[in-house]
Amino acid sequence: MKRFSWIGLVLLAVAVVAPAAASTFVALDQRELVAQSDAVVQGRILKVSSFWSPSGRVILTEVMVQVEEKILGEAPGVVILRTAGGTVGGYTVEAHGFPSFKVGDRAVLFLRNSANVAEVTGYRQGQYDIVRDKAGVEMAVPSLGPGVRLLHRDGTPAAAPKAVRLDEFKAQLRAEAARTRGRHLEN
Repeated sequence: MKRFSWIGLVLLAVAVVAPAAASTFVALDQRELVAQSDAVVQGRILKVSSFWSPSGRVILTEVMVQVEEKILGEAPGVVILRTAGGTVGGYTVEAHGFPSFKVGDRAVLFLRNSANVAEVTGYRQGQYDIVRDKAGVEMAVPSLGPGVRLLHRDGTPAAAPKAVRLDEFKAQLRAEAARTRGRHLEN
């Protein structure tokens, strides 16, 4: 009986931990990301700072982004944004699907304003890393990463967005803003 209880406990622990390794989000297409954002910027990550929330129950991360280009909408030269997760004093909270940043990285970010700080629209769906391909061309690469599932609103699996040339991506976003929101987000 003790052996069965121990094995049952291990199986229960695995069952509880396994779903935590993945996050599921409703897929947002470019139109929805643009429509839900106050601005879209291209920038470089200057600083990443994690801290406990005032309640002491959640670790948050604040990110300082130097805006290199305002693709859509208005944004200051330096944007402060906040997201869930991070490391403080040896404690790490990894929030799959939430944006994560490293100092020096460059990204295209869909931003919405919230209480004096910005948030990335659509969690990681609104974060595209800027990387150079083998030919040296700058690409906008979705940063969804492993552990993230996207579903359509009807519950069927959605395809992950694909990497695209950075200049083409920005042109697509401007065209989408012109179609869906008129001049509201256009520079």
